[in-house]
Amino acid sequence: MNPTSATPSSLRDPKRTERVGAALAERLRPHEPAFVVCWDTSEDVVLAHVVARELGADLLLANEIEGIVALEYALPDGATVVLVAESLDSPTAVAGLAGVVDHAKARVAAVATAHGRVEVAGTRAEGAAVVTAEAA
Repeated sequence: MNPTSATPSSLRDPKRTERVGAALAERLRPHEPAFVVCWDTSEDVVLAHVVARELGADLLLANEIEGIVALEYALPDGATVVLVAESLDSPTAVAGLAGVVDHAKARVAAVATAHGRVEVAGTRAEGAAVVTAEAA
């Protein structure tokens, strides 16, 4: 971890990323996701890559441009998806990802973060499992 930052980061500590990613994957495995979806930010992609690799799932990135959220390619109808991020401190971060997955007629089974609190109430991920790796 960078000594100037109190927040852990997947970019600054590769061993932590492997450990946390593997722990998240193990907790997400019962949901049998076919896809791991994350925001296209460096930290989220690095962590989500480890999770997807451990699950044997495809990794799919989401972008937001001028208020429009889009996936890099289409999800199959009915696909089971987990959302993964280093942190999802903002309800709009969850809402954006969950909304685009729902619009694609896929299902958010779980929302997972390396740290922080996740709020799914009032989003298209409401009812999905919330998984964190705080102790990993």
